[in-house]
Amino acid sequence: MERREFLKSAGAGLGLALAGAPTILAQKSPNDTIGIACVGVGTRGEYLLGEAQRVPNTEIRVICDLYKPNSARAKAATKNPNVREVHEWEAAVTDKDVDAVLIATPDFWHAVMTERAAEAKKDVYCEKGWCRTLKEAKAMRKAVKANNAVLQLGHNYNSMPTFTKAKEIFQSGQLGKVPLVRTYIDRTNAYPEWKFYTRYDINELPKEATPENIDWNRFLANAQVKNRPFDPERFFRWRNWWEYGSGIAGDLMSHLWDSVNMVAGMGIPETALVQGDKYFWKDDRDVPDQWHVLFDYPKKGMAYTFECVFHNRHQGEVAQYIGREKTLEVAPNFCRTYEAEWKPGFADRLGDARKRFAANPELGLTPDELVAPDYVMKPGEVRVTSHMADFIDCVRTRKTPRCGVDRAFEEAVAIAMAVEAYRRKKQVRWDPVKEQVV
Repeated sequence: MERREFLKSAGAGLGLALAGAPTILAQKSPNDTIGIACVGVGTRGEYLLGEAQRVPNTEIRVICDLYKPNSARAKAATKNPNVREVHEWEAAVTDKDVDAVLIATPDFWHAVMTERAAEAKKDVYCEKGWCRTLKEAKAMRKAVKANNAVLQLGHNYNSMPTFTKAKEIFQSGQLGKVPLVRTYIDRTNAYPEWKFYTRYDINELPKEATPENIDWNRFLANAQVKNRPFDPERFFRWRNWWEYGSGIAGDLMSHLWDSVNMVAGMGIPETALVQGDKYFWKDDRDVPDQWHVLFDYPKKGMAYTFECVFHNRHQGEVAQYIGREKTLEVAPNFCRTYEAEWKPGFADRLGDARKRFAANPELGLTPDELVAPDYVMKPGEVRVTSHMADFIDCVRTRKTPRCGVDRAFEEAVAIAMAVEAYRRKKQVRWDPVKEQVV
């Protein structure tokens, strides 16, 4: 080849290489340090800060909170001696030394912060529920996708071994046809659920919760009502009011529903029907303390139910996949299956249970309750990286996280449908063409 032709060929190759350079350069080496801004370092935000610091080659560079003791506590927990405290979230999400933003603020702030961070070319880890309204969800999705941002929604069940195993079991087909998934998450304390301040175990208003330590005006800046008198209860316990969140729908239902979406991949419900109200804890909230949901998927031949109360935790937390061949039960601390009771082998298992019943009458359990599962997941059987580690890995590789923007949008729609069904007191439907709740 003549030298001139070689140079032409080399130049063309270089041009092609440079054309693809942005994609290549966007990826970060595992040795590159990922700079992180933590916006909201209260109850959940402090936990996320710690999770981020556990991932190799990450550094907390900015912390932001409207409660001074939160910022002080977070700064003390940060390994970076040069971490900067900022008061304005706008400065945190646009900081030039920040690659990724962790958002753990009240839900009514999620949308505007996520949009601004994405527009500033930052990747985003946002706590659930993703947002309050369908309008917000559409704007967030648009901003994330338009700016090629990595988005991880904080449903950490996506990164738990038990749910990872449940997904494997479900997708193997061994459950047979699964027409129904039931989910429960019942909670209670001696004090009202959601009565905590800065940490889950602090249920009395701190003496530091004063106007001097809380920027009440900035807290209200994105609220529907911006001229409320100073109220530290609303500042810390915002989940109790529709104005700042979506009640049980966004806080607890979203956890269980998203875990089923992870396992079964059923997506946005076709219809929703909801019953809820204030039955026991009435005086400290305007959102219900009971929430019962039916999401229907007629095209998939499947229904999903969710039940939650705040006055008793007898049922606890579990998702039950009621299959024709087997039943799958999963929660953060267990994953197990039961052979269908209609099968011939059930008689033998019931016989064994009767023997245990006869030998242990003091248990007060019936033989049916003593039938053993055919499979119980063993500790260490499945290993999976943390939800934060998955996010940071995707910041480096530009892959889609386990609970990315499309899954976040599906979660937001499910929440919006449930809240709308509750308000209308009737069944609502999702129009996938117009992307509207009707």
